[in-house]
Amino acid sequence: MGLLTEWISHIITFILLAVVIELILPNGSFQKYVKMVVGLLFIFILFSPLFRLFHEDVDTWLASIQQQPNETFENDIEKKKKEIQASQRAYILEQMAVQLKNIAAEELMRTYGLIVTDISFTIGESEQNPPPIESITVELAEEAASVVKPIRIQSTTPPTDQHDDIARFLANMWEVDPQMITIHLERRE
Repeated sequence: MGLLTEWISHIITFILLAVVIELILPNGSFQKYVKMVVGLLFIFILFSPLFRLFHEDVDTWLASIQQQPNETFENDIEKKKKEIQASQRAYILEQMAVQLKNIAAEELMRTYGLIVTDISFTIGESEQNPPPIESITVELAEEAASVVKPIRIQSTTPPTDQHDDIARFLANMWEVDPQMITIHLERRE
């Protein structure tokens, strides 16, 4: 952009200088030669960017032009690729949570009288699709009663035998290791 403004300012300056020279010169045969020289200089100024191009090393100039856009273009492509992978990974995890919830919902209700309120995953940093799951956290609640009761969340208590039983139950249904599953149970009083 700087080269373009410099080039245009040179043209405007030269035109102003040529007009002043033409006004100063007296009429006569000498004026023809001055106009011809001014015209040739004007043509030279118009084509000066091309002359500058041929004056420099063409290979270096082309390499600098090609390298800058390609680097930014490759960086943009890599950034978009990572964004797409992250959104795809989030979508896969969301769909996995929905499927796991649907698989366990009916049996969990029948066996323990509990409903799954939320499932979250801790995943590894691998580039695999689907990503490797390191742990599954399951939020459970007792079956909703017709009367609203206060909810007490016991997150500081160590897992009970019931938690272990539920974890084994879910691990069997989901075909995962029971050690991967962490149970958080909301108790109604």
